[in-house]
Amino acid sequence: MRLRDRPLSHWALLAVLGQLAARALVGGTALVLDPSGGLVKASPAPLAATPVDDFLLPGIALVTAFGIGPIAAGYGLRTRRPWGRVAAVAVGVALAVWIGVEVALGFVRSTLALNLATAVAVVALAAPPLVRSSAGGTTESERR
Repeated sequence: MRLRDRPLSHWALLAVLGQLAARALVGGTALVLDPSGGLVKASPAPLAATPVDDFLLPGIALVTAFGIGPIAAGYGLRTRRPWGRVAAVAVGVALAVWIGVEVALGFVRSTLALNLATAVAVVALAAPPLVRSSAGGTTESERR
């Protein structure tokens, strides 16, 4: 099914990137405003195993990588830039790595499953089809 000459998967990807950007901008800004983690009720205890003492740098990373990054990827996808899909996949992979680091450091958060589902959805929706149709048609990416 197509909507405005774009497959539904395109719109789903933009929606997933949009919700990630919104959550990261809110959470990251809260960490920058209150690096102690108090605004988001995050304990700084797991940071003891890292070179940082508070959440300022993680907050900046959240705003940049998962706030601005998905917005840029969405812009690339929406305007049909060749780098749009690559940027979206990069955001999904970076989010998966971020989750892995959080788990390794001992962060336990209620949004862990949502973040993991978001990372999987972004990569799955952004990955171009690899197989041509058996009827000799074109792939979805070739039709764009």
